[in-house]
Amino acid sequence: MGATPWNRAFGGETAPAAPQRPWPATLTVGTDGRITSWSRGAQALFGLSAGRACGRRMRTLMVRPEDRSALDELLGTVLTGRSWSGSLPLLDADGLVHPVECGWQPIQDRRGRPGALIVVTDRVGQSAPAAKPAPLGTAEAALAAIGQFQEHAASVAMMRRVQLLTEANTMIGTTLDMSQTARELLAVAVPRFADTASVALLETVVDEFELPMARPDNEVRVRRVAARAQDPALEALLPVDQTVVHGQNSVFGQVLRSGRPRTLPALDQAATQKLWPESDPSPAPLLVGHCMLVVPLVARGAVLGIAMFTRGPDRRPFSGGEAVLGEEFAARAALCVDNARLYSHERHTALMLQRALLPADSGDHTGVDVAHRYLPASDLTGVGGDWYDVIGLRGGRVAMVVGDVMGHGVRAAAVMGQLRTATRTLVASLDLQPAEVLHHLDELAEHLGDGEILFATCLVAVFDPTTRICRMARAGHIPPLMVPAQGPPQLIELPPGVPLGVGGHTFESRDIELEDDSLLVLCTDGLVESRAPGRDIDDGLSDLAREIKDPSLPLEAIADTVISGLRGDRTMDDAALVIARVRGVPSTATAQWVVEPELPAVARARRAVRSTLSDWGLAELEETAELLASELVTNALLYSNGPISVRLMRDRTLLCEVYDASEEVPRLRAAGHDDDGGRGLHLVKELSHRWGTRHTTGGKSVWFELALPC
Repeated sequence: MGATPWNRAFGGETAPAAPQRPWPATLTVGTDGRITSWSRGAQALFGLSAGRACGRRMRTLMVRPEDRSALDELLGTVLTGRSWSGSLPLLDADGLVHPVECGWQPIQDRRGRPGALIVVTDRVGQSAPAAKPAPLGTAEAALAAIGQFQEHAASVAMMRRVQLLTEANTMIGTTLDMSQTARELLAVAVPRFADTASVALLETVVDEFELPMARPDNEVRVRRVAARAQDPALEALLPVDQTVVHGQNSVFGQVLRSGRPRTLPALDQAATQKLWPESDPSPAPLLVGHCMLVVPLVARGAVLGIAMFTRGPDRRPFSGGEAVLGEEFAARAALCVDNARLYSHERHTALMLQRALLPADSGDHTGVDVAHRYLPASDLTGVGGDWYDVIGLRGGRVAMVVGDVMGHGVRAAAVMGQLRTATRTLVASLDLQPAEVLHHLDELAEHLGDGEILFATCLVAVFDPTTRICRMARAGHIPPLMVPAQGPPQLIELPPGVPLGVGGHTFESRDIELEDDSLLVLCTDGLVESRAPGRDIDDGLSDLAREIKDPSLPLEAIADTVISGLRGDRTMDDAALVIARVRGVPSTATAQWVVEPELPAVARARRAVRSTLSDWGLAELEETAELLASELVTNALLYSNGPISVRLMRDRTLLCEVYDASEEVPRLRAAGHDDDGGRGLHLVKELSHRWGTRHTTGGKSVWFELALPC
């Protein structure tokens, strides 16, 4: 008889020399007894190719009829989870029976269905018939081979987990954005770890950036911030930014309350419906048969949200080790989400503080229309330093201010607020000139910042619509841009000055006459300073000039064009922008005359006011205006020496100013019952829209405004 496959594999009397034995031979058997895998060792040992063996029942291919019931009993024992090793008679391709030492180990396929791994390690003796399988006890070689197989499989699985964790540590948390962090987690998990995954965070974390103080007792609201699935139809049923309410007894609610993961085996229809009872449409129908792992996102001892992973029916369910891997993913993501939350909280606080300190509305001003913008930076380092303000002054003048604190964050925003408040006080209340304002701000800056000086740049411009003169001064700030109604834009050259807080330097003002309908553009360096190589702030100012192509367009449209054109690569710093269109008050809307220093001049002033208002078509204001003007002229005659003059100006309001040579400011005082005077200013206060005083180069001005009739 020639050499059989068995002889060739194990060696025998007919074989002159035995080659290196390819055993142990391995094969796997499914629940139905069919062979599901067939190694090369098994092919060499039994003389059957994998194509001929796989899919065939082991009991009919490799066992004699009289031994099949014993094989069925053995397979049933292994499928229950018990191992077996011993001697078993198996047939080769020629139908010869060979008692072999083998080990049987319970396993699961990718779907989680039980099966058996069979490892053949040695023969018992020469080919000889056997009546039935006679277990011979422990086969140490078979157990050793199975142990090696299991160790190898565990090693491979561990390597894959380490690789996934390494990628997770590299890919998760590249930005300080909570949604992006969630998307990075899902990019690592799908499809290698799961078929479908989603991340949902507590609404308080997403909206308010607050760390939960306690675990929820009742239903909890979460916001889905990321979802990913290999099945597009399933991903469409997990919309991002959707708010979902989970009851306290639901799986998701239990994980959020306990902070412990949950693994759910193959889900049936009832179980999936309980997961999303109120969602319409619901992903539940597409998750029937899936295995699910739900893990909490825990940081600083608080649950921030949950991550859900599912596997389809064609994949093995999550094992205990894989559940731990899912927790590792979630722990990494939770740390990064918490960092992003802290960043967002500080950024939100700084922005809220800064916006609260900036003017909500520029208001209506005589001779000036204004559009303004404040743009926060794209990251935390840019929040806090820039500001602007538009201030209506006495006599119809308007002050425009922009500034930039050289620092960032909440501290810079606080200093900015102090400087803005001081500027408004110096300009509006004390009526100081721009250079004087900067001098006082420079002294103040030395005492701000908790002992550490935060330098700042600033530009102050005051426009008088009656003269069309704009007086400006700057402290280390970029120069303003003037765009005439006809002609090219041009930078206004001003003495540069030094930043506020340096100290020991003077500031100079310069007067510029502006044409009607020309634009005055003030901004901070965050708008024009580029980080691109080879570009400096002068290039940015040139870009700013080019962006204003048509100064006759509405101011809001011009501001939007400037922002969209310049903000591209200039987002690392915040920016402020003020665009003003100026126009002088026409001579026909003003009237001025000198009052002789004698009492009959009061009557002449009353007649002049009445006549002027009649010419302007403001007869409704004649009685009130002449009464208040006569009171101010009377005070000037009684308490000052020198020339007295009256000026009326009509624009958005009616303004009346009385000038005299005295620097003493009149004050309201309580008049006694027997006093002849002391009530004039009370009348002015009660009957006017606004009133006040301001110092002039030759004395003072007392003024009041009346609202124009509708």
